[in-house]
Amino acid sequence: MNKQVAQYVRLLGKWWWLFVISVIIPAVISYYFTAQQPALYQAKATIMVGASIFQDPNPDQTAIRLGNTLAAAYAELLRQGPVVEAVIERLGLERTPEQLAAQIGTGFYSGAQLLEIQVTDTNPEAAALIANALADELIRRSPASGGSDPEQQEFIRRQLEELEAKVGNVGGQIEELTASLSELTSAAEIQDVQDRIAALEEVKSTYQSTYADLFNSYRAESPNALALFEPAVTPQWPIPSKAKLIVAVAGAAGLVLALGAILLIEFLDTSLRWEGDGVQSVLGLPVLGAVPQVSRKNALSSDNPLSPVAEGVRAVRASVFLMRPDQPYKVLLLTSPGASEGKSFVIANLAVVLAAAGNRVIVVDADMRRPSLHELFDRPNVTGLADVLSDHKVDDEGLLSVPLLETDFDNLYLLPAGRPPADPATLLTSPRLFALLDSLGSQMDMVLIDSPPVLGPPDAMILATLVEGTVLVVSAGVTRRETIQQAKERLLGFDQREVNLLGLTVNRAKLDGSYHYSSDQEGGEQKQKGTSRDGAWLTLGEAAARLGVSKDQARRWCKSGRLPATKKWQLWWRIDPGGLERMLEDTWELKAKV
Repeated sequence: MNKQVAQYVRLLGKWWWLFVISVIIPAVISYYFTAQQPALYQAKATIMVGASIFQDPNPDQTAIRLGNTLAAAYAELLRQGPVVEAVIERLGLERTPEQLAAQIGTGFYSGAQLLEIQVTDTNPEAAALIANALADELIRRSPASGGSDPEQQEFIRRQLEELEAKVGNVGGQIEELTASLSELTSAAEIQDVQDRIAALEEVKSTYQSTYADLFNSYRAESPNALALFEPAVTPQWPIPSKAKLIVAVAGAAGLVLALGAILLIEFLDTSLRWEGDGVQSVLGLPVLGAVPQVSRKNALSSDNPLSPVAEGVRAVRASVFLMRPDQPYKVLLLTSPGASEGKSFVIANLAVVLAAAGNRVIVVDADMRRPSLHELFDRPNVTGLADVLSDHKVDDEGLLSVPLLETDFDNLYLLPAGRPPADPATLLTSPRLFALLDSLGSQMDMVLIDSPPVLGPPDAMILATLVEGTVLVVSAGVTRRETIQQAKERLLGFDQREVNLLGLTVNRAKLDGSYHYSSDQEGGEQKQKGTSRDGAWLTLGEAAARLGVSKDQARRWCKSGRLPATKKWQLWWRIDPGGLERMLEDTWELKAKV
């Protein structure tokens, strides 16, 4: 369980920036677009479908259910073309029926036979006006609401008022005549009043019958009748914004997508992951040690012998020693499956640690295609291994003349790669290389060789057959497991000669730059065209070419004063050719006599 938690913590620490970006970007974009939306207002008009339950003391359940069904049907008909087109024409709206239909919403209350018409608009007055117009138009088009002839409905209402007045007038006359009977003494007069009362009663009955018929027609108690229950009023406040909810949903969606992408990346990622000192082997190869990640400027951490880098390379040294304690390895090759995995960084620090322990160490830069050790040790790359293998010069004692350079560390010497030759692989197959390694091994305690990557030119495989042991440097999080397997198979299966692959060194440093293997590299003579030009000032590029270093290295030497130069207009350096020659002379004086 603790291992799973550690895995989750590792993923969170590795991808936290993606989580943050995946939440912030969708949230900001959604907030921007929601903030651009104008405020919306909603007006509501309510229609009664069927006879009102307030008017009927004994409501019919069947009629109520039928009214609910009709209300649902009217809710659908409200957005159809005939209704919205009639409203657009009546109000003179400048919008299409589809646009108006998109503004309309309905709410149906089945228990009360109420249909609510909701209109949303950026103008509150327009919202109320459209809602009332829709309600009126729907009532007009209902077959049993009298809405087919509004004038007839108004006529019936006036007739009811007149009949009500007539019934009251006749009733008053009957009461007066009835009261006058007590005062009459003549039989003829009494008979006459009674006849008049009977006539008035007949008239009153006729009025009441007519009133009842008209009133029933006016009430229109059919289940398919519509009546305005509550008109729409102008809303005072806009609809509450859902901006916070939208932003939260967008951020959550971005977080979910980021999580899915990370899980997919991690699932497809086959790069080597360093999970601690408990790892003993990778793909059947022993793990000799692990070197932590440091910055480029702190590549050689010799000032602090207890630094993580020093501890890491000491662990590598101890692992190699324990493999053959009776007869320690003297000539080792450090290579890597691919480029930019930090093998030069590891070999330089391993050499410093070995020299600090009192061993006489030579570091040979056999990567003649893309040399870098001279820059790590802050030395020029004028002559080196390529020149030794090409010229084959010997001294008076018959030994090879090797242009070793002293470094800033006691007992540590450097044989740089020299100018890039046209065909490095051919030089490495020369018997001179075996003689050189034998000569260096006989005079030094340890010879460390840096080479190009295994999965590149055949240089690494050639060198692996000439040394006592080979260490494969891999980079955690960069080197893929299948790449390590390919390098292992290529080393162990190269030719029929035995290659002693000691194991892996896990490096977590990420060095800038990459290897370039091309056939059009310029030779030493062509690279040295950065001359003094009859005493003229040299440019930074010309001085770098003369010294065999990069422009960045030459610029650092200019800033430190090691390479005499002046800065022109704060833009570029002017290098004194005389000062450059003096620097080279000082460098030759540092050559070790081997």
